[in-house]
Amino acid sequence: MIVVDRVHKSFGAFHAVTDLSFQVPAGSVCGFLGPNGAGKTTTIRMLAGAIRPTAGRLLLSGLDVTKDDRAARRWLGYLPETNPLPAELTVGEYLKFRCDLWGIERAARRGAIECALERCDLNAVRNKLLGALSRGFRQRAGLAAALVSAPSVIILDEPGAGLDPAAAMSFRELVRTLRGDHTVLFSSHNLAEVEATCDHLVLIGGGRLIASGSATDLRRIGAVGVRIEIEATGCDLNALRAIVGVIAVRTRSLEAGWSRIDVEVDGESASALTATIGESLSAARASVRRFERVNPSLEEIFQRLVPVAGAEDPA
Repeated sequence: MIVVDRVHKSFGAFHAVTDLSFQVPAGSVCGFLGPNGAGKTTTIRMLAGAIRPTAGRLLLSGLDVTKDDRAARRWLGYLPETNPLPAELTVGEYLKFRCDLWGIERAARRGAIECALERCDLNAVRNKLLGALSRGFRQRAGLAAALVSAPSVIILDEPGAGLDPAAAMSFRELVRTLRGDHTVLFSSHNLAEVEATCDHLVLIGGGRLIASGSATDLRRIGAVGVRIEIEATGCDLNALRAIVGVIAVRTRSLEAGWSRIDVEVDGESASALTATIGESLSAARASVRRFERVNPSLEEIFQRLVPVAGAEDPA
């Protein structure tokens, strides 16, 4: 588990993080989100022990980073945004070097290296120089180095940056396999990447917590409803707007007299409202060629929540 408890970090008169508190459940993959300047990098550096908070506590697997950062870091695997790999070493040599840094006993070293290579699918390139690998394999090597000490907590800072679509998809699949065995904090600007990878979300802005929880929790906090997308003719729009639980009805014209109608409904009552909307269309004798229930994307949730938080942020 990761615990950030009333953490504050200032650099002179600038408050990078203010009274920030959140928890990442043990065994989950948590997306750490926020606009540029939100305080994500500062928070990650504090968790990694690179900088100290001005106030507050940061716990990794129950150990307080602010009191004993060496003991806490023993349980942390960290892949920074800029993955510093020595080009002149092979993958296997680099993992051996990382074992030496962690003080892993010689008897356990071989098993730790083999496990990391297997987990990150690197056996085929174990004897290749890091400098000769593609960006995707270098990221895998960086993750293997973070895993070689068998940490309980892993922090990934923008791990998909610079990867081509195929490599990014493959890396996301790899991160998902870490769920359960490790607690993962996954920072990214790519909301689609986070939505495809994470089961828990933490959203910050202006150095403060905006929301945390599952995507469902964030939809509720941001009052983002479920959307029913309809393509039809002959709809009674007033009847749709009059349905209790319908938040908004938006329309636009399509070809040959057809209309696209987006009906936003309360998420908690979405199933019942979907049926009611269908009954309303039937009563109006509308011709319907498409009727689809769509959950709001993480991007829609983000856009709804961040401006509200920004407006309230005195910084």
